[in-house]
Amino acid sequence: MKSKPIIGITTNERPNPNDDIPWSYAPTGFVEGVKKAGGLPLLFPIGKIEDAKPYISMVDKVLLIGGQNVDPDFYHEVNQASDNDFLRRRDDFEFAIIDEAIRQEKPIFSVCRGTQLMNVALGGSLNQAIENHWQDKPSDYLYHDMAVKDHTRLAEIYGTQSSINSFHHQSIKELSPFLDVIAEDPNDQTIEAVESNHPDIHFMGVQWHPELLIGNRKADQELFNYFVNEL
Repeated sequence: MKSKPIIGITTNERPNPNDDIPWSYAPTGFVEGVKKAGGLPLLFPIGKIEDAKPYISMVDKVLLIGGQNVDPDFYHEVNQASDNDFLRRRDDFEFAIIDEAIRQEKPIFSVCRGTQLMNVALGGSLNQAIENHWQDKPSDYLYHDMAVKDHTRLAEIYGTQSSINSFHHQSIKELSPFLDVIAEDPNDQTIEAVESNHPDIHFMGVQWHPELLIGNRKADQELFNYFVNEL
């Protein structure tokens, strides 16, 4: 019997609003998307930089989830974010996860913050405060358009025109030289998906939240299927 691919999923950490006790967590949609694709999810709680090597050694691929802003120190800018949602320990740990995954040649898929983080890790920068890409609550509502580059794997899944539920205060500004844009908002050219152009970096990242759409739209589960079984 063929073993299931083991997928390492990064986690977030926030106080529980009911009792202020810190929780380590990943939204269930990521876990379910991996499971439905035939993978075995393994959560990575935020840890020490030296923990990255044994974590990556245990998995076949890595999924970087959404969450806080990336500290602008990492791309040499002064903080101009529209909110104060940062967690430096998480940045440090996840940069180590990225470095180790690339070193061990493990494929990486990323969502929202994860995609921004990957761009910064590979030498890019971020727009710290953008408009027209935020909803009051995380949602499965498809509220803006996406244009996908033809002849890409993403276009095979979504077509060259689609709608997404992208919601974020920040976005990719200067693109890493190791990445190519494969989807954008046709109205303001906000980057919505990227992939690696480097032969030793196996990566695709999206800015929207497919984990919230897997129960309502076939294409978003197909994106997880691609990551788990092909990337």
